[in-house]
Amino acid sequence: MEQISLEKIIQMVAREVVAELEKRGIQVISSGEPSNHSAQSTGTTGIRTKSEKIDMSSYKTPILTENHILRLHELAGEIIVPKGTIVTPKAREAIKQKQLTIRFE
Repeated sequence: MEQISLEKIIQMVAREVVAELEKRGIQVISSGEPSNHSAQSTGTTGIRTKSEKIDMSSYKTPILTENHILRLHELAGEIIVPKGTIVTPKAREAIKQKQLTIRFE
């Protein structure tokens, strides 16, 4: 039988709730972050629910590297990249190690 930690379940649920609220036009911000920060978070310390959009507008062909992953905020639980982004093997390892989800938009 596969096991999953309670913290991981809470992260997954919180991430889905934040995504649904954002779909409905509700901006979720942390009271501890400046309001002009480009990523949103539930503000719950220790639970990784922050979504970070990685700007790749200057790339002819967007490539997600390990460096992109290593520079993410510690509460990042999801990264958003443009559709068609190439994910390097090292980036995939880092995503798996940090237990991140990736969304292509």
